[in-house]
Amino acid sequence: MFNAKNTFKYAPIALLLVAAGIQAKTINKEFTVASGGLLKIETDVGAIDIDTHAKETVLITVEINGKNEDDMEVSFIKSGDNVSIKGDFERSGFSFGFGSNPIKVTYKVTLPQNYNVDINTSGGSIEIENLTGKVDAYTSGGSISLEDLQGDVDIKTSGGSLDLDNIIGKINAKTSGGSIKLKLPTNPSKDSNLKTSGGSITAYLAKDVAVNLTAKTSGGRVSSEFVVNGKTTKRSIEGTINGGGPELVLKTSGGSVRIKKI
Repeated sequence: MFNAKNTFKYAPIALLLVAAGIQAKTINKEFTVASGGLLKIETDVGAIDIDTHAKETVLITVEINGKNEDDMEVSFIKSGDNVSIKGDFERSGFSFGFGSNPIKVTYKVTLPQNYNVDINTSGGSIEIENLTGKVDAYTSGGSISLEDLQGDVDIKTSGGSLDLDNIIGKINAKTSGGSIKLKLPTNPSKDSNLKTSGGSITAYLAKDVAVNLTAKTSGGRVSSEFVVNGKTTKRSIEGTINGGGPELVLKTSGGSVRIKKI
């Protein structure tokens, strides 16, 4: 039903977008692959969202919004069961977001559940869910969120938080500008090393977790809901939980460290 009130309500927004010259471009790609391949993304700008499905295909949607969307070039290469995506923003002196030279890019990728990922973005967040495979991810301008992964993880951000939920594998995670949240509902089988230079760390662990714990802070307090057999001070805890096991290292230079029971 026609609604004049809503028409006039949203008309100024539409006129503003037209006046600003904001455009949108969508790129869709599909590749047939076998499980166990590698997705590699290297982009000057863009948030990346990865999920999986029960098919041997890689589905890619790239959404580019902004006045300078024609200056963003995205290329695709398939080699065997591997897929590479490269995003180049060609203008010099560019900025991201909706500023004086605005562009916003989002990569949405659906993979076979058993697949490996290698991601590098200079301007956006990264989200990965429901994957079995190795994950390497770096962003210089956003947060990283991982959920329900089986495989070794190596992640780093220079400007955001880290959120790791139900990771079964070795974890190496570092941020220079945010907090870290770790949730391990099952007993880990490999070492975990998490560090931040600018935030707190909160680790939620299964009640029967068995690890060798090292938790330290230079600018806050360390606390644990578990009994730790070892040495405890205001700013550090080192010892074993439930007899010990893989290494769990939690270090921050600018916040507190909290170890909690799930």
